Amino acid sequence: MGHQSTFYITPKDTAALEQRLRERTDLVILLWKSPSAAPRVVDSLNFYENGEQWHNLRLARPEDLSAIVMDYVPAQEYWTLEASPSPVVEFSCSSFKGDRLREGRVYYVDKFWTPDRGWVEKSETFRKWARMVHSTIKKSLKRRDSKYVEYIGKDAQAWLDAGGGQLEDSFGQPVTW
Repeated sequence: MGHQSTFYITPKDTAALEQRLRERTDLVILLWKSPSAAPRVVDSLNFYENGEQWHNLRLARPEDLSAIVMDYVPAQEYWTLEASPSPVVEFSCSSFKGDRLREGRVYYVDKFWTPDRGWVEKSETFRKWARMVHSTIKKSLKRRDSKYVEYIGKDAQAWLDAGGGQLEDSFGQPVTW
């Protein structure tokens, strides 16, 4: 089963959220793509490379790094982190472009499908950790009940209240808060 929440957070909110997570647990931040078969570890949820922010990250427990499944993409000559079988929580940062703040997302699955074994449940220790990460993220943000439950960071709310711009869903459509 999958667990998901969407949110709107600025880079300042992202840094505060990362600090809160690190106060509660050991975690490593991974990129979804790597030049080698090893997952690529980075030092921050606000990770930039060549002037561009990486929005799609994965969170994992340090002890689970050896269980991360990587898949080679020959046409592109890089490896991708396969989230379904891997003990990871997907974390997509909000995209903040001046006057637009696009939603981010946290997502993980308890079970995954394999053609030979059917539904496979991830370890209880991972599931417990993933629940805690998801819960910490939600509790660190302000909840909004709408068609979908969404959350917003303190800095994002202040930016919005000050007329900083507009919120957008994952398709770039305006969202009324």
